[in-house]
Amino acid sequence: MSKHVYQENEPRYGSKLMAAFNMFVGNLATPVNNPLEKKYGKAYEYLISGDTFRFKEEIDDAIDSYQKALQIREDITEAYIGIAKCFRRKGNSHTAIPYFKKALQQNPFDKNVHIELGKCHNECGNISKAIQCYERAIRIDPDFVEAKFGLALIVELNHDYNYAIRLYQEIIGHDPDFLPAYNNLGSIYIRISLYEPAEKLFRQLIELAPDFVRGYLGLAMTLEKCGKRKEALENYLKLLEIKPNNHNTAFIEKRILSLRKEMGHTKTRKNTTLIRVK
Repeated sequence: MSKHVYQENEPRYGSKLMAAFNMFVGNLATPVNNPLEKKYGKAYEYLISGDTFRFKEEIDDAIDSYQKALQIREDITEAYIGIAKCFRRKGNSHTAIPYFKKALQQNPFDKNVHIELGKCHNECGNISKAIQCYERAIRIDPDFVEAKFGLALIVELNHDYNYAIRLYQEIIGHDPDFLPAYNNLGSIYIRISLYEPAEKLFRQLIELAPDFVRGYLGLAMTLEKCGKRKEALENYLKLLEIKPNNHNTAFIEKRILSLRKEMGHTKTRKNTTLIRVK
């Protein structure tokens, strides 16, 4: 029998690689063990049913399935979270809060549950508790952009502008493509009359996203505050060009007419009219 001779371009496989390949092929025929199913047993079926009902917006059936899972085992974190999300979906954040707390008793380091609990407290008017929840999530993950943004929104609405500014700046520093942070930070700067940094920020926003209408609106408002009427007018007109049926259209048209009047343009040029698209 002739011995096989390797050709120059023929691949050579080491014994370790072949062993790994054989193991992979063998595993394809081996049933995959679900750790949650193994851990929770029969309760797992109710947990999956609850998730299915919840995603189908069949909220009451979802709650019933989660509760059945908890009747079998009281330590199912996912069931507490599922019930809490269901009650919040029904607009009942007060009832959702104890279930999120139960979930955190099982796993106090779940940053997403801290955020969900914070949202519930905020919706119930418990602002200080909401802030604490977001801050706990950030302590768990200092780069958690979602937590910082949610917290920034809360403190901004409660006029703690210094705290909100710091959070928005941290978000932009960590994720330079997070557009809402630019807009919200620029809006705060306008409110506290810091027009130069506001202008810089909105120009950055437009450079990052040329079709992001809020960038042009923020820049136009800032330029108008600075007395740069001509450039402000150009940006208001750009807004109507990009999105003529913007929900701010009435405000934009009013500013355009006002600026034209201030600049002595009491009449529009021939064949030029402002059209509101309905």
